[in-house]
Amino acid sequence: MTDRITDRISRRSALKTLAVSGTVGLAGCGGIFSDSETEYGPTDVPPKQRGIDEWGKKLNEHAKKADIDWKQFEGEGIELTFGNALHPYATTTNQVKSYFEDLTGITVTYDTISEEQYWRDARAALRNDEDYDGPAYDGVMCGLWPAGGYHYGEDGEPWVRDLWQYIENDDLTDREWLAMDDFLDQTIELMTFPNEDGSTDFIGFPNGIEAYGCTAIHKPTFETLDLDEPTNFAELEYCAKTISESDEVDREGMVSRTSSGTLSAANWGTMFKTYGADWIDRENKEAALNSEEGIASLERFASILHNYGPENPSSYDWYKNNNAYSEGDVGMMYSTPQTSGIVDTQIMEETKWLPPLEGPDGQDPVVDTWVWSTAITADTDHPEAAWLYLQWANSRQANLMLSTRQWEGDQPRAGYARLDWVDQQVKDGNAPPVPGEGYMNAFRKGMENVPGGRPSEPDVYPPVPVDTNQNMNIMSEAASAMSNAIANGPETAAEELNSAAPDITEYAKQIPDRYVAADRFDNK
Repeated sequence: MTDRITDRISRRSALKTLAVSGTVGLAGCGGIFSDSETEYGPTDVPPKQRGIDEWGKKLNEHAKKADIDWKQFEGEGIELTFGNALHPYATTTNQVKSYFEDLTGITVTYDTISEEQYWRDARAALRNDEDYDGPAYDGVMCGLWPAGGYHYGEDGEPWVRDLWQYIENDDLTDREWLAMDDFLDQTIELMTFPNEDGSTDFIGFPNGIEAYGCTAIHKPTFETLDLDEPTNFAELEYCAKTISESDEVDREGMVSRTSSGTLSAANWGTMFKTYGADWIDRENKEAALNSEEGIASLERFASILHNYGPENPSSYDWYKNNNAYSEGDVGMMYSTPQTSGIVDTQIMEETKWLPPLEGPDGQDPVVDTWVWSTAITADTDHPEAAWLYLQWANSRQANLMLSTRQWEGDQPRAGYARLDWVDQQVKDGNAPPVPGEGYMNAFRKGMENVPGGRPSEPDVYPPVPVDTNQNMNIMSEAASAMSNAIANGPETAAEELNSAAPDITEYAKQIPDRYVAADRFDNK
């Protein structure tokens, strides 16, 4: 079987995004491997194949330090297939996974398709839809937003497996080497879901975390127009208006994800929550997004993008959003700092990232989030072999590789799940930094303001209903309303949210009580 990389929605746009940062070397870092000199010099990333070969060897050297028999399944002819979205976790690890095959004798195949198509295909594959014609998966890329649905599966029978059974198996795991203390407690808890018997399942091993609703500003544009950095949403709109209407720069004001795809609601989600709105009333299991605060947040978001955004402002998915900023079409991008590795390197060197903005009455930001992870499917015949791959592809060194540009043409984004450890490696000069002034400050302040997932605060819920099995359905309705309001103008915000509310109420009523109880996060 060969790897399948397709894009049934926007292949050209997606590949353009993944290639845009080009082959620019990063000056100022201490070299990729601190204990070796290379012929390409200490301040540049190496040529592509050289970097891939070095990292493949580095990952295997690191793996051999673990008290794990990596060859315990050698000779069994095991082939694993992992489903992935077209995303740097897939494109980067795809380059080095042959080294895992050499280490273990286990063959790994990727089925990689565009992000919005992937979420549909993954769900169809996991529930064994009759009209699904793709491969069966041993593991799947598992994002935080659909994770609750994967856990609930059909009638409470999970589509994915609890990972603790493998983590606690001494024949499969060296827990000291795995170093799970590197992860934020919140990251692990957000990927943990309650079972009917009161136990919990940790279903996705993390590789990346993101904070949404940060602002990338193009510094030369702000300097030309003598603009101050925005601190709240009114100032954000003022900056967008000034840029869009100026004769001194040829840019529109701001871009963000705005398409009707579910995940496009992520950045508006931070503005929505910072305004003090809720998506659902958890006690009564009904829609709440059409509150005064929810409507006001969408009026503001739609006004900025409808009036001061790029052409066809409601059509911007993740790829198109990044391209617009990368190509100099706009002066600001309302997004996640994790796009820093995707946007053109020169543009990002001219960029400053601002932390999430305060609310209209000076409220602290309430920040939306995402976790990228990999899950093992319930139907796989080889869960133990799949777990070996998850450990190898998400080890400390693998997460460092994923978080930072490591060879020409490599674009980091999915990473920093081991936040403090990776950050320290960058500070120590063991990896090149992610470009963009203020990147780490915005990232950290964003993550500090993500609610939910903390055992010490069991009555504080996540920023979107990711702790439930209906999150994707609920947020699909919200994203559609958002996109329509951006297309038709901010005066339609109330109508759109009122229209979405009945369907959201129906979905909310399908959430089992255990997913909304205050004790839903039980730190294992």
